[in-house]
Amino acid sequence: MVQLKQNPHPLRNDFFEQQLKSVSSELEGVLKATLPPPNTRLHEAMAYSVLGGGKRLRAFLTHASADLFSVPSETTLRVAATIEFIHAYSLVHDDLPAMDNAAMRRNKPSCHRAYGEATAILVGDALIPLAFQTLSSLQVSKDVQLELIQELSRVIGSHGLVLGQMMDLNQEGPISTEEDLLTLQQLKTGILFGFALEAGAILGNASTSDREALKNFGLLFGRMFQMVDDWLDGCGDEKVTGKPCQQDRDKLTFLTLLGPQGLCKKVKETLKEALETLSPFGEKAVPLKEAAYYVCQ
Repeated sequence: MVQLKQNPHPLRNDFFEQQLKSVSSELEGVLKATLPPPNTRLHEAMAYSVLGGGKRLRAFLTHASADLFSVPSETTLRVAATIEFIHAYSLVHDDLPAMDNAAMRRNKPSCHRAYGEATAILVGDALIPLAFQTLSSLQVSKDVQLELIQELSRVIGSHGLVLGQMMDLNQEGPISTEEDLLTLQQLKTGILFGFALEAGAILGNASTSDREALKNFGLLFGRMFQMVDDWLDGCGDEKVTGKPCQQDRDKLTFLTLLGPQGLCKKVKETLKEALETLSPFGEKAVPLKEAAYYVCQ
């Protein structure tokens, strides 16, 4: 989109990509171990939808957030797996004919194209309880466990992720202004990024101020992610994105509202704001800063 990695901070972008791949590789093992064996059509479709795809940015953010508080990696990865299950469910349902009717996801046929619409619906239905089952088996204090469960329930419910999907379908009134778009984006995309960051802080028994700073970074990260995604949908290449482009041509998006130059400016402004939220953590937050630049490139 825009080469925002050109900045005064000597961020190690190659090293960041290695970190991202390392976390993704470790996470893949946790996901495989947590998913049911693919011995039935349903379980096979669950594995198809979860494994072997995506950059695992949410998992990386959880890992980097928890690292600020020296949380054991094994615990962090299980929470990250929970978030990936929820993310996968949201993509499977988002691709359905009644939603975006997308044929491709992560460079392969979307779940409903590969396994049928009914199976895709049930895959999403099965991934949600698996996420909470995973949280309920964490080897952490009951207070931390309960807080993670309560917060994830709030994030993905009718005041969060699901409401965002309803708004995206124009079922809650028209989306016509930048404020409408920001609300939609935060509910549909940003809120899960916010939880990914906050989850690491919850695991680390962080102070209220640190927890709020990380959550805000996640929300701003999600905003940048959506803005770049809107640009890719309008101007990108399906071979690069791994999913159909022009899916949102009939919707108001950040690209259609602001135009390419206006969108680029908005991304830069959001990036600056996101980086400022990390100031309490100093050099320890470099992996998170690298992630912010990475998503904007």
